[in-house]
Amino acid sequence: MLHRIVNTYEEASQAVEQLGILPLSNFIPGHPSLESLTEPGAWHTGADTDPWHWRVRFAAEGSAAYGRFLGLRPLLIARGVFPLVACLLASPQSVQERYAAGLLARATVRIYEIIQQSPGIEVRVLRRRAGMQDKADKPAFDHALIALQNSADIVMSGVAENRTAQGHNSGWSGTCYMLAEGWMEGHGITPLQLSPTDAKTQLFAWLTPRWDEQALGYLHKKLAPFSS
Repeated sequence: MLHRIVNTYEEASQAVEQLGILPLSNFIPGHPSLESLTEPGAWHTGADTDPWHWRVRFAAEGSAAYGRFLGLRPLLIARGVFPLVACLLASPQSVQERYAAGLLARATVRIYEIIQQSPGIEVRVLRRRAGMQDKADKPAFDHALIALQNSADIVMSGVAENRTAQGHNSGWSGTCYMLAEGWMEGHGITPLQLSPTDAKTQLFAWLTPRWDEQALGYLHKKLAPFSS
């Protein structure tokens, strides 16, 4: 299935809306990515045509959820499709219940609670507040963030400049996080109350006319544990 090259944010928005799910890099077999749909020379230029900047705009404007929802690699999920995916990925237990059942580490719960208290918190501030600034803490910190995205508890909501205590800009901009339910509410996206099985049925009914068979097979396997 061929897809034309996109050169503007508006064209990329149309692609996300048409495909429903668009990874940033090529990891879904037989399926395009933002990388494959754009010119290599357009990336990291700092211009309005830079796809690296678009990912932030998608999240900030609410046109697509942005996060690591299917593993380790980030992707965009169109606002109309995200409620179905969230129903599939979400646990029937709260974060605190999962911790009590031994399914989550205490650090993961702490990170969730900080994000809950400070929507849009920048990642380095989050790490500092969680008391996980040591180099040895980074793997556990990163694992917690990915686990919370994989269960659609949190999303990447944008980026913010990293600033010193004196208010000066310091280094690269950092990713910001907020609860998925807060992001949806803020952008007028209504959550769905569906069983995982019903959510999967509706999701694939929407995707099937739009996706390559190989890509559909990959997603079926990826989502199988959530609807069994």
